Amino acid sequence: MALLAEGILKLHWDQTVPVNVAHIVKQMGVGLQLQDTLATNAQLTITPDNRATITLNRQLPPALQRYAVAHALGHVALHHLRPGMSQHIPVSEDFRLDFDQRHAVEANDFALRLLMPEPALRYALEDMRARDLEELAHVFAVPALFVKQRLADLGLKLPAHAVRSKHSVIIDT
Repeated sequence: MALLAEGILKLHWDQTVPVNVAHIVKQMGVGLQLQDTLATNAQLTITPDNRATITLNRQLPPALQRYAVAHALGHVALHHLRPGMSQHIPVSEDFRLDFDQRHAVEANDFALRLLMPEPALRYALEDMRARDLEELAHVFAVPALFVKQRLADLGLKLPAHAVRSKHSVIIDT
């Protein structure tokens, strides 16, 4: 999964953050559409002639739309669906996944790698000196909980200089 996400980033990422997933979708030849009446948050469909389309519920907040697109791209890149199949993409801000579903876990890992590339995340922490999860979430346009998970996956921590007191004042340590 890591190599696939990194390979797609190498081919299609312009090195800016937040990662432009709409551009990557277009470059990969995947269709993307918004619907008002979609019964789920997002859906991936592979047509019988092997064309992928991601459909998003227009009511889904933008940060979760980005995640849904990246998650669906993970399923496409990992060939989880065969032609003629479709799959609902579960999206929630509390990061609930069915961890018994290997494909969902793999697509989630892919999505986090795509949305928060390791070099950009390290740069934000070390050079930009990001102060908290919310700041990183803003930079990468994802929910803070997703940043927390990605940091844990990489074994990274927020710098010690950025400890917040209970009154939201930055205390340099």
